[in-house]
Amino acid sequence: MQTDAFAIRPLTLDDLDALLPLVEALHTGDGDPFDPQRTVDALQLVLSHPEYGVVHVAVVGETIAGYIVGSLGLSVEAGGRFLLVDELYVSPAWRGQGLARALLASLLPYAQAHHCRVVELEVGWENDRARAWYERLGFERHRRFFCSTSLEALDRRLVQRLAR
Repeated sequence: MQTDAFAIRPLTLDDLDALLPLVEALHTGDGDPFDPQRTVDALQLVLSHPEYGVVHVAVVGETIAGYIVGSLGLSVEAGGRFLLVDELYVSPAWRGQGLARALLASLLPYAQAHHCRVVELEVGWENDRARAWYERLGFERHRRFFCSTSLEALDRRLVQRLAR
């Protein structure tokens, strides 16, 4: 997708250095840790395995102004495959100009090609602006908590409990 103001295109390996500050801004803004090497490893994995997901960037001139990461999942509740919008970020200077909407729309052909039935995302409870925007697009709040732990931590805890 391209307009006179910006273009949406797939991420390339050459984009990684320019993308890292945006990923860091999203993660630290949400109060999450940021590990540049872990981020690069994950993005390289998606780039080398498109069956896992897709990453698109919004480019204004020569500047990456935003990005979106979508990954595939499977849910019995959803009735099959779903697309998880894992990350969506637009630099503050470029907000309100349609980049986020265009980035989200850019994932739809990928989701359709992979027979996704549902699009899911996570957004911080404190992020009222983003929540309201997603709700205007038809996303609904669920009465559940999204929880996570590392595989190593879960394995350690389960083994400890089973050993008792």
